[in-house]
Amino acid sequence: MGRKFVAGGTFTDPRGRERFALVCPGREEKPLVMGDSLSRYFIQIWHHAHLYRVEKDFSLTLVAASPVALKGGVKAPERVTPSAAWLDRLRELVSLS
Repeated sequence: MGRKFVAGGTFTDPRGRERFALVCPGREEKPLVMGDSLSRYFIQIWHHAHLYRVEKDFSLTLVAASPVALKGGVKAPERVTPSAAWLDRLRELVSLS
């Protein structure tokens, strides 16, 4: 797998629980997996999320935290280990990219 990146952060859900989520380009759409270069999409959502590298084990490592997103309350964990269900979805997204 080449270097792949996703945009995400820790958000508060409607029930008040904090959850890590990947940012999607639109409602009901799948998150995007980006290649080696910064995509135009990430530049557009910089104020909502942070940039994460997808590791070989499909964990996520923070590459660049957005100061604007941090100021808006979107937390940026240094490393995210996906659950089993989330792991399957992330594998699918990477294979489609």
